[in-house]
Amino acid sequence: MINLNKKLNNMDKRYYSQGKLGKGRGFRIIVFLIIAILALGIPIKGATEGFKNAQIASKALASAYSSQNFGQIQTQTTNVKKSLQMADASLNFLIWLRIIPIVGGYYGDIKSLTSASVEEISGVEEILIKLKPKEKELGFLGTPIAGQDRISQLLKVLEEALPFIPKVEGKFKKAYESVKDIDTEKYPEEFRGIKVKQLLTTAKNFMVGAYVVTSKHPQALEILPDALGVNQPKNYLLLFQNDKEIRATGGFLTAFAFLKIDKGQISTTTSDDIYRLDERLLATCLSKVCPLTPPAAIIKYLPEVDGKPRKTWSMRDSNISPDVPTSAKEFERMYQLLGSGLPFDGIIFIDSQVVEELIEVTGPIDVFGTKFSSEVDKRCNCPNVIYELESYAEIAAKGEQDRKAILGVLMQQILARAVGTDTENIPLLVDHIVRLANHKHVMFYMHDQNTQKVLSELNWIGQIKNTNGDLPAGRQDFLHINDSNFAGGKSNLYVTQTVTQEISLQKDGIKKKLTIEYKNPQKFDIWLNGINRDYVRVYVPKGSKLISSKGSDDSVNTLEDLGKTVFDAFITVRPQNSRKLEFEFTVPYQPEGNYNLLIQKQPGAKDFRYIIKIKGSQKADILLNQDKEFKFDI
Repeated sequence: MINLNKKLNNMDKRYYSQGKLGKGRGFRIIVFLIIAILALGIPIKGATEGFKNAQIASKALASAYSSQNFGQIQTQTTNVKKSLQMADASLNFLIWLRIIPIVGGYYGDIKSLTSASVEEISGVEEILIKLKPKEKELGFLGTPIAGQDRISQLLKVLEEALPFIPKVEGKFKKAYESVKDIDTEKYPEEFRGIKVKQLLTTAKNFMVGAYVVTSKHPQALEILPDALGVNQPKNYLLLFQNDKEIRATGGFLTAFAFLKIDKGQISTTTSDDIYRLDERLLATCLSKVCPLTPPAAIIKYLPEVDGKPRKTWSMRDSNISPDVPTSAKEFERMYQLLGSGLPFDGIIFIDSQVVEELIEVTGPIDVFGTKFSSEVDKRCNCPNVIYELESYAEIAAKGEQDRKAILGVLMQQILARAVGTDTENIPLLVDHIVRLANHKHVMFYMHDQNTQKVLSELNWIGQIKNTNGDLPAGRQDFLHINDSNFAGGKSNLYVTQTVTQEISLQKDGIKKKLTIEYKNPQKFDIWLNGINRDYVRVYVPKGSKLISSKGSDDSVNTLEDLGKTVFDAFITVRPQNSRKLEFEFTVPYQPEGNYNLLIQKQPGAKDFRYIIKIKGSQKADILLNQDKEFKFDI
């Protein structure tokens, strides 16, 4: 017989045990939730509150600057620092997030940016304390000032702050070390209405730039007041290069404007298209002998409209040398033939990328009834400002007598809007200008030797460098590809390049195969996208020997220029087509331990793809947006 009492007792024990187990599980869940709240919730709440307070204080800081209240500027700077310190301290409790894949990387970026911001603002706070006794002298009178006057004031602040900058360099260095390795490219362009990538990139670049300038190029800060007319007014010639019709120094010289800068106040005096200058030059040379024989490449590849060889060299084609200082001197030689000397203190070269990016900051601008904006224009599948600039260039080329001189007016309005922009946008504006100079869309040729030397150290003068001793890496391999669009319309708006270097090491040097693939995916357009007629020059170390070449429409010549060996070629790239150039050559460079290579980007060029292979192994695949030094183990 079955013992029912015993069975019931066993069932009671089992149910009791399961109930006890259930209670244990519930207890563990509660403990886990408490730990999760302590480890995650509270630190996140603290960090969020810190960032929110920092944002509020930042807006108050911008308002304090707008109202020119120095005391409030100090107070709100301190409030920003304290708020970020609170966020930074809270983030310390989330250090364990670093071990989680993907999440750990984003946490590390946020932590690094926050810590760096604390260091950066602490340095600014110390400088403000030193400047406090001179607040009235610096113009902080408690009443708002105009945008142009802000530049003058900031230059005064800079002059007074220079002696104190070395004392806070250590803080700037800590900020730099924290952010230098952050990859901002992995972030989305926008999230919930916030321009995430732009915000992070600007913050990173600002901190990196602050350290680089104060530690490696302090002379740049010292020359800035004089260059911007603090001691006496400065006059600069602004030359617009049409990078959509690429030439050696960045683009076809389309227009010019004279800029006057007096204590930071910028104005344009004269502006016109380049053909007006050439008309004056032609008229001048009718009555006197002018040494204007064109270079061989212009005679051969850039004929007159009637097809005959060109007999006279013009200012619009003077930038034939890839070395910007050399081309600037040639332009000035021609300008002096006009008989008015050189009524300027230097030349500033800009291209359409500069105008486009500044308009992104300032917003749309109207000139003579034409709207210039950064919105995509369906007529060219490009930003509207680019289409209008190219349209203007075409009108200027036709020589219509009633053509407007838009460059000076456009730049005047852009600069006025830029300096009058909201205080919060100033870091973004500075970031744009510095990046455009680093990427060779803005270049300088100054008559003052000290200023030119400092700009050269910043690599802002577009010079072809000597790789036999004036670079930190010492002697090295070298490559510079230079394209000149000779009567090929505005086709560089669409033409792209992919450059591949295949390097073989040999006993007496190296052997290279260089392939340049050109593509134009867009359909034909009468004036915008025609046949790209490209005079190509490949600059390599002096003494290099050409073995073979393919793809050129003309025979490839070996020349010497600027201390380099040069291989020149000529190709035509049709719309919706592609072409390849190939060069095989030896280089008299014997690497020792490491393979050092400098690639110099052509001014005005797009960020083309460069692939580097050594002994069959791919070493690099990059978009070349500025001069780049490589150091490979071999």
